[in-house]
Amino acid sequence: MSDQNEAPQTLEGWYVLHDRYRIDWRRWAGEAFEQAAMVAELAAALQQVSTAGAGRGDSAAFAVVGQKADLLFVHFRSMLDELKQVELALRRLRISECLEPCGSYLSVVEVSLGEVSAIAAKKVADQGIPQGSVRWQDAFDRELAVQTQRLEPRLRPVMPAARYCSFYPMSKRRGEQANWYTLPIEERRAMMRGHGRIGHKFHQQVTQVISGSMGFDDWEWAVTLFAQDPLVFKKLIYEMRFDPVSAVYGEFGSFVVGVRLQPADLAGYFAGNMPAL
Repeated sequence: MSDQNEAPQTLEGWYVLHDRYRIDWRRWAGEAFEQAAMVAELAAALQQVSTAGAGRGDSAAFAVVGQKADLLFVHFRSMLDELKQVELALRRLRISECLEPCGSYLSVVEVSLGEVSAIAAKKVADQGIPQGSVRWQDAFDRELAVQTQRLEPRLRPVMPAARYCSFYPMSKRRGEQANWYTLPIEERRAMMRGHGRIGHKFHQQVTQVISGSMGFDDWEWAVTLFAQDPLVFKKLIYEMRFDPVSAVYGEFGSFVVGVRLQPADLAGYFAGNMPAL
């Protein structure tokens, strides 16, 4: 493999699990005498896994709109084993008798080192240090460490408090006419910079969590968006569709959109009521 086609270096943060369930409403109706206790147990469990502790991750529940699911749990954890532990904790609850798993997605939050390295190199160059010298390398290593530390909030984000969530998987095209992975690395970086500028336009309206899933699941990345206004999802995705990264090289899976459910909202939701605005 030539340097032009080398794989970009990445930093990894939280492991992420999107876990979807359908509610068996007929079976739920048959649990009339146990419903209150079952929902209370689920609410207590969700409260517990949503406060895993500083630096350990977070969890959230969403009521999915449409027929792709009824419940979506999103979990952030520092280790893969911890993701499985929280999955087991919820599946062992009594209410799981009325929940049918209908899809999951495994990934890990990732940030490319390419842009970080470019920023560090520019800052060192601005100091007038001759490139290639020992002094340049020392200065670059120090600056790279500073820039990498600034990525920590993106690698291990706090679960956003926004009311709405949109999740979808995606891959880069590997067709005969358009193959992302045969493009020179500098061309890929330039295109992703332009793509990123579109996302940055919406940064005050939406929180984006990008996670990689090569070797973990069926697509190559997962995108999870959080916002107070669901229309922002449409506007952001629509604008990105006209960018070459999406228009020529992007392939997308199914979108899942949900409304945040706090532990205190679960009793109302299982009784047929959405949480108040």
